[in-house]
Parts: sequence; C-alpha cells; structure tokens
Amino acid sequence: MKSRIGRLMAFLGCLSLSWNSCQQRKIASVTVPMVLDHNRMLIDAEIMRKDGSWRDVRLWVDSGNPDFFISEPLARDLGLDLSSMRSPEDTRVQSIDIDPPEHVRIGRMPLSFKGVKSTVMIQPEWLFSTIQNDANLPSTVLKKYHVVLDYPGLKFTIAQPGSVKPRGVRLPAGIHPETGIVQIDAVIGGDSLSFAFDNGASYSFASKGLIARLAGENPGWPTSTGAVGCANIWGWWPEEPTWPVLRIPELYLGSVRLAGVGFTGVPDFFPGGQDLGGWYSYKTASPVAGFLGPNAFKAFRIEIDYTRSAVFLEKKAEFELHDMDLVGLTLRPEADGGFRVIGIARHDGKTVVDGVEPDDRLVRVDELEVQGLTMGAVVDALRGKPGDVHTLMLERAGRRFQVVVRVERIL
Repeated sequence: MKSRIGRLMAFLGCLSLSWNSCQQRKIASVTVPMVLDHNRMLIDAEIMRKDGSWRDVRLWVDSGNPDFFISEPLARDLGLDLSSMRSPEDTRVQSIDIDPPEHVRIGRMPLSFKGVKSTVMIQPEWLFSTIQNDANLPSTVLKKYHVVLDYPGLKFTIAQPGSVKPRGVRLPAGIHPETGIVQIDAVIGGDSLSFAFDNGASYSFASKGLIARLAGENPGWPTSTGAVGCANIWGWWPEEPTWPVLRIPELYLGSVRLAGVGFTGVPDFFPGGQDLGGWYSYKTASPVAGFLGPNAFKAFRIEIDYTRSAVFLEKKAEFELHDMDLVGLTLRPEADGGFRVIGIARHDGKTVVDGVEPDDRLVRVDELEVQGLTMGAVVDALRGKPGDVHTLMLERAGRRFQVVVRVERIL
C-alpha cells in the first residue's frame, strides 16, 4: 500500500512539474514598466539564489554590451563563490568570471543566459551606484528574443521570436551573430553613415573627428564644449569636460526623420589610438562611426526583430529638443555616493557657470541633497528653462559655500 501511495505521489509530482513547465512555455511575451535614469533603461527582474529562492534585481537594459555583469553585493546574496577574491579591500581585483545564471525571469517569463560571458564586477563601484542597478541585461541575451522598447510609454517587452506582429516603419539592420549588437544606416546631410544602436548608453556618441568635420561643414548647427547633461556619460572617461557636443537638426534612418539629435565627440584614446568607431566596430557586423543612444529615440516605440535582422520605428511623441537646457556642469560620481564637479561647459567661447570650479564637491541643488542619489536625479535637478536659477551648495577645500547659477541653453 505504501509503495503504491509513493508511486502515486511521485506521479503527481512529475505531473505538477510537467504542468509548470508547460505553463512557462506558454509565456510567449511579457511587458513590464521601465524607468529611465540618465537616459538608461531599468527594469525589474528576478534571479534564483543557490538555495532555490528568488531574488529581486534591477536590470540595466543594454543593447550595446554583449557581456553580463553583476555587482559584488548581488553575487554574495546569490551565494556565488567569490573565493578567488583576496579580500574586499584588495582593489587589484577588478572582476571575477562566473558561470552564467541558470534561472532568470522577467514577469514570470524565463530567460536564457546560456553561453553568455558573465562577470562579477568588483570595480568600478560607480558602475552600479550611479543608476542603482544590480546587473545588466546584455545584447547576447536580447538577441535570443523579440524586443520592444517603448520610450514614450515607459514599457519594455521581451517575447519569443515570431510571437509578436511588428508595428511601425521597417528598417533593415545589421546584427552581429555573436554579440547581438544592432546597427542601422543613417543619412546626415550628404553623408551616409552606419551607427550601432546602444540603448544602454546615456547619449549618442561618435568619433571626435567626425563631429569636428560635421560642425565645420555646417557652421549653423549648434555646438558646445563639455559633456554635460546626459552627454556626461560617467565622469570617469578621459577629458569629458573638453568633449565637443553637436546638435544635428535632422538625420534620416531610411524614411524615418529624427530631429535635433545631440552627438558627443569622443577623442582617440582607445587601444592603439583608435577612434570610437574603430573600437566599437569590433563588436558590430560591419564598421560603424559611433552609436545612436536613447536621446535619438525617446519619441519612438522601437522593435528589434533579431531573427529577421530588422528594426521597426513607431513615432509616439514629440522630439526632445531641450535636453541641454540646464546648468552646464560635468560631474563625476564618487565612491562614497557624492558628486564632484570636473568641468564647466563652454558655449560661444565662454564658460556658462560662474562661481564654480573643477574639483568642487556638489552638496546640494536647491533643497535637494545629492549624496546617494543617482546621476540621473542629480542632472535632472540642474535642468530648467533658460533664465531659471538654482542655488548650489558646494564644498571647496573643506569650506561650504552657496552659488546662485542660471540655466542656459547649452545646445
């Protein structure tokens, strides 16, 4: 009798597992809310711990990065083996390679990370603190699915290939078979250029030489000097305060017109003196001049059909033409959660902020204490309409002082 009961229970258990598996397979797509911080897209997901429990995580959706990386605190909470790390204080250990996670889900839809290079990032800490994420969702995972990035609707959809009927204007796309990086062709003035699509970036970036040439050929296009606003990518890249920024009145992706797209020019500091396009082209199907970031697409619902090498664009909002109306400071997030000024923007040959100097520590914007905030929250606090004023609390050489500054149209 006990034997028959045991067999029955085992059968019911297998039936339950089979039913659950079928239920999971029936999940063709899932749509979840997204949050934009410093133009970077964040969504909620879950990763299974070693003990079988699920851990809530905040993922940074990054179509421009093929590698999966997670923070050290998340790795420890998941129960991963970090024994190769000498000690938490040993800054020589920058990262530890790990096996890709076996169980990740978004809204109950399981995702496959099989074959994805995975790393615990010990340093730099600001990679996680500046947008307060736990890990990223890389291009090598995205390419296994059909993805919808609805910027105006603030929604993210991930679906099984072939389960979604695309909407919008279809554009052919080049997709690297290994990295999953997407690239699309653009026309700027009389130039035909190819760009990667990198929604994980904060802005659109190209080689400094290309930006200088476009600005020289089109003297009426707005320009400024200094990576501010969302062009202030991290604050840790070389010479961000001197980077040129150019607003392109219009560019075309096939028949789709994009208006007022800002581009930042990045100098040739990559290995071997390469420019940005040359460095980025290692992970694209063919050479690119740089990459288009979220600022170019915030008026659109974007679909990426990886299996058919196509991008679909549906315009749902007005173009964002005032993203550079702000107090023109280039900031650097510090390891302790604070922010330091590393540069002042220059517009029409003049600095746009008086009373602030590089190396000043930013303490407060109006009534907002910036310690522990995300980079997006701090930059947004500096925004406004041209002529608006903000009161900054700064610290210099151990002394705190206040400065009243004006919002300027930087670009």
